[in-house]
Amino acid sequence: MQITVYFTPNHLDELELRDKIVVAIDVLRASTTITYAMLAGAREIIPVASVEQAMKIVGNLHSTSTLLCGERGGKRIEGFTLGNSPFEYTEEAVNGKALILTTTNGAVALTKAKYARQCFVSSFVNLTATIEALSAIEGVANEHLIILCSGREEEFSLEDATCAGMLINRLQARFGSSSYTESRSSFHFSDSARAALSIYREYGNDIYRTLRESDHGRHLVELGFEADIKAASEIDSAPLVPVLEQTAIKKKLIFSESLRVQLEERGLLKDGTKTVRKTKVA
Repeated sequence: MQITVYFTPNHLDELELRDKIVVAIDVLRASTTITYAMLAGAREIIPVASVEQAMKIVGNLHSTSTLLCGERGGKRIEGFTLGNSPFEYTEEAVNGKALILTTTNGAVALTKAKYARQCFVSSFVNLTATIEALSAIEGVANEHLIILCSGREEEFSLEDATCAGMLINRLQARFGSSSYTESRSSFHFSDSARAALSIYREYGNDIYRTLRESDHGRHLVELGFEADIKAASEIDSAPLVPVLEQTAIKKKLIFSESLRVQLEERGLLKDGTKTVRKTKVA
């Protein structure tokens, strides 16, 4: 498996990701929030890069079941229904709704992946589920995987890089040697992938502390969102993977029978939901 990590989407042309397998990461907070929203029964989530685009889309839809969501500088955009805290995305708020989401970092990164063959939305909360989703792709061990970190305001972010490194580490455990020396494994890493592994080994022992002490984490604490950081640090708390298909997230892959039953009982399973056992992702 060849793995390349982009620490930000800066200067990345969307055509560079055409037909690639992409994992998009924005730990604080878009990836975590999107996962919470899909758990709560959101019908679809459309990530857009700007407030103007979000306003244009919602104006064209003329639907009471469409919500404007997003933040700038960590705060809810004036006039929008929801911000970017995962705790805002409750079943009562988003079940059956289409969400137009614009965030400073994560939504921008997702717009870069609209031509990807597969694009999974990942963070610490669904890391193992992401690996299961990748594993379900036929021949994935011979593919070129792109891990796209959102970064923070066009700069490197420690939390996204640590998450990327943890993902690589677990993929090694799943598919091959735990060593990242190419001659001893079936993995071929870019320099950025090697760097992500090193960052994970340095900062991955206490994810909550890493997130809280990161630049973005400190900013969120100042804004009163420390609970969001705690939620984002809970590894494998959501065995569900949102899937971006072109410009919208409509499908979610579930990797837990108990979660499937729970969502079914709550009436939150829609056409875009797929329970994955040994089936292959197309």
